[in-house]
Amino acid sequence: MVKALIMAGGIGERLWPLSTKKMPKQFHAFGDSMPLIVQTMNRLRGLADRVYIITTFEQRDIFNQLIKEIELESLLVEPFGRNTAPAIALASMYFDPKDVMVVLPSDHIIRDLESFQKIIWDAIREAQTHDVLVTIGITPTSPHTGYGYIERGKAFTVKRNSFCVKKFHEKPAFELAQKYLRSGNYYWNSGMFIWRTEVFQKALEKFLPDVYNGLKRAFDGENSIEEVYKGFQSISIDYGIMEKANNALVIPSNFYWNDVGSWDSVYELEEKDTNGNVIKGKFVLHDVKNSLLFNMTERSVRISSVEDIIFVVTSEGTLLCHRGESQKVRELLK
Repeated sequence: MVKALIMAGGIGERLWPLSTKKMPKQFHAFGDSMPLIVQTMNRLRGLADRVYIITTFEQRDIFNQLIKEIELESLLVEPFGRNTAPAIALASMYFDPKDVMVVLPSDHIIRDLESFQKIIWDAIREAQTHDVLVTIGITPTSPHTGYGYIERGKAFTVKRNSFCVKKFHEKPAFELAQKYLRSGNYYWNSGMFIWRTEVFQKALEKFLPDVYNGLKRAFDGENSIEEVYKGFQSISIDYGIMEKANNALVIPSNFYWNDVGSWDSVYELEEKDTNGNVIKGKFVLHDVKNSLLFNMTERSVRISSVEDIIFVVTSEGTLLCHRGESQKVRELLK
């Protein structure tokens, strides 16, 4: 069977003060009237026989309150967050060995549904017929410095346009990102993965044996999941497995993709007025251009003679910065 796993335990710190622990970004709507998590669930229709969601105890209550269409048995809960590798590993214990896992983040915007589903189907077929760990690469449209990159190697299956992964690369400086863009062999790392459960767990046992063995003990009844989770390091699936594996594939894509990872990403995907502004809420403006303005309170905000700013005010707090600098919000919160 094909079973999807949606990762929905993050907080979305870089979208503070809208995204908070009480209401993380996947429960907000960007570029659409539906919350990001609902958009993710909808695009899996026709792809997966069953959809699971993994989240934390903190967010379980939000799901119960806001997302009524989720079956309780499909909601998997981590005792606490340990990044994506332990989360996916825990979820995999509920899958059968031959199941194909389609692992997706909960907070992405994807347009051109037909193209998205075709590429996921190609990845599913690769996972069904080969012992591979497949990821989806996003063809870059700019020298973006906020994403990791995947360098492709030799072709693997021509009819499915899949390639062996040569190397994963960290978020680059601007000059290096320009070289990646010009070469045509590099893709943005989307954080989407497809594999058979047994292939993933074999890699988990090899590269993260503490996680694999701890979860095995928990599911054999020797320890509780909370007990073994306490000993897990916080590690991403990229660092923990994908960068070390020699059976990783990448399938390039050209559909519109936005990880809504910062306020600059929100500015990119939302509609602008004639002055290039994205405006939500009550504002009185004079000579304001090319700015993102969110006012989620009932107070009137008045702004004059500014350009290229991000201004967000909620009951949680207020953020003001230049466009292009919103990646630093996480540093502000520290």
